[in-house]
Amino acid sequence: APIGEHLVEVCTNVSCAAGGAQQVLENFESGLGCHAGETSADGKVTLRAVECLGGCGWATIVAIDHHYRTHVKPDDVPALVEELTNGH
Repeated sequence: APIGEHLVEVCTNVSCAAGGAQQVLENFESGLGCHAGETSADGKVTLRAVECLGGCGWATIVAIDHHYRTHVKPDDVPALVEELTNGH
């Protein structure tokens, strides 16, 4: 299946998991209306859970269009979703 206009990858490895990666991933799922491994209904964002993005010292790592966001917390996700879906 084709990917969306944007690709969001949430690291779920041990360091990020300890830093709240599961809640970050769940907040992306809620905000985008799709599960990890799927693309949002509007085709804008594909969400993936990945094993490791290599930024263990800056957990939780989220790669958005291959650009790392470090120290992402669950409360950061709504603004990231807004940025992705509305271009702000």
